[in-house]
Amino acid sequence: MVDQTASLERVTAIAAEHHTALDQATRLVHAIAWTGGGASAFAELLVEQRTTLHTALSESISLFSGTPELAAGKPELSRPKGMFSGFSRNVLPTLAGELCAASQDLEEIAVFLARELSAAGVSDRPARVIADIAFWSGEQARDIRARLVELPPGETLSAALAAYGVFGAHAGDEGGAEPLLTRVTAGDPAAVDALLGLQHRWASPGLGARINSWWTLQRPVVRAASLGLPAFGGLHGLPAVVRDSANREFLRVEHGLLTHELHRLGASVMWQSDRDLPRSWDRVNIQLKRLEKIKSVTAPVPGYPDPMLLGFDVAGQGRLTVSWGDPDTAQTTVIFVHGLNTGLADATTSVTRAQLLWRQASTMAGTPVACVTWDGYGAPLVDFGAFAPDRDADLGGRALTAFCLGLRAAHMPSDTARSVLIGHGDGALTVHRALAGRDGLADDVILLEQGDGDWRPESAALRDVATIVNGSRPR
Repeated sequence: MVDQTASLERVTAIAAEHHTALDQATRLVHAIAWTGGGASAFAELLVEQRTTLHTALSESISLFSGTPELAAGKPELSRPKGMFSGFSRNVLPTLAGELCAASQDLEEIAVFLARELSAAGVSDRPARVIADIAFWSGEQARDIRARLVELPPGETLSAALAAYGVFGAHAGDEGGAEPLLTRVTAGDPAAVDALLGLQHRWASPGLGARINSWWTLQRPVVRAASLGLPAFGGLHGLPAVVRDSANREFLRVEHGLLTHELHRLGASVMWQSDRDLPRSWDRVNIQLKRLEKIKSVTAPVPGYPDPMLLGFDVAGQGRLTVSWGDPDTAQTTVIFVHGLNTGLADATTSVTRAQLLWRQASTMAGTPVACVTWDGYGAPLVDFGAFAPDRDADLGGRALTAFCLGLRAAHMPSDTARSVLIGHGDGALTVHRALAGRDGLADDVILLEQGDGDWRPESAALRDVATIVNGSRPR
């Protein structure tokens, strides 16, 4: 006959000693759960496993008529220090080690409990539950160690790599982005179009971070092939130098195709009576002139960093996103959102404003600055007679959010780098819509009325904006 009292003492002692087996691993994961995606999902899953462990140990004690007293507090989520913060690489091997140790520890406990419970003639379900947790912990440790080998060098890694690299298997994918990236890896241009559609609709909030992680972990041969896919450079989350290279190649190819099409249509107009041909010729001619405008405004300027072409579109009123300075390495990244009558027709003004602000802010800061002119949405055009700023601002707000999150994902990890959003005129409404839909898009926000801003090189207004950009108030 089994001595119930002795069994209760042994089981209670084991539970008291080992109920914290997953505590340190849980604390480590919660330290990086702020990165989002699969990291936060894994943190929640680990809390569930920890709770299940406590429940199984408590049930074991209860089966011997004991009263379990196991504390099961939940670690608080830590917060990053800045918008572009990364996480310590050292967390990962330590986490893997803790999970591996917990796996071995819990496996031994499961065997012990199974023996005690069977000898007492009661259900061994708690032992089987703990054995499952031990197996799961071991699997996670092996997976983390395998992914560690794939990570780039460096003591501090980007949040995107935690969210969609190391813990990517746990990340949700409501927009279906992961299968599309697999197709991009195989060289499918249609998959790029589909990803751009998700990006435009902001149907996958973590898309920029997912794309950045995907790119970081790709082999050189895949990267080289991807650069040649049409519109590849339009994907947010790619490094700025990659986007610039891909977009300039796409610009060159599109210019050649449209030039050939214009010549073909010109010859057809002369010999055919189709009334649609002149309209087709006009459309192609307008698009070609827009491409030439983009080439012109993104040409190098002496005394400035080479402008980086982060995105363009010649359809509709046209869209253009250009950065003076590298937004991935800048200590201060400014995103300038324009309002009425922007687009490619006013591209020179938009790009020049960002260029002048870069010079003024860089001179005052003494640290790397990037100034991005973002015309990445259909800004209201009063001449069209269909003035709907609220609707346009809503669409623009989603597009701006996707762009900002992509910049965050691509930036080199830094606890001190800052992001500043400037909304000019109706661009302020777009900025407001973006901020209302997502926290943490920028460290500072500047809103300028339509008439504000004397953008001459030595103007007081320009100096005031540059002063605020650098984290101070104008005198």
